[in-house]
Amino acid sequence: AIRMGMTVGELIREEQDLFGMSVVMATWIDAMAGAGQILTSQIVYDLLSSAGQFKFDSVGEHTLKGFAEAQKLYEINWRQE
Repeated sequence: AIRMGMTVGELIREEQDLFGMSVVMATWIDAMAGAGQILTSQIVYDLLSSAGQFKFDSVGEHTLKGFAEAQKLYEINWRQE
């Protein structure tokens, strides 16, 4: 089953490796996702929700390791109804 965590942000690239806080955040969001879930950060929600192509449900605020403030997370309802 699919499981994914997504965010948007600046990256640091060293050869084939990517680093940065957005990579860390995406890793923790991915770890929180269950089977069949696509979880996103607030910034992904802000960028995509106004387009009307995706349905989002809030999954609340969560503390992610390495981040001082709780992060609002959203689930993308990607399944066709």
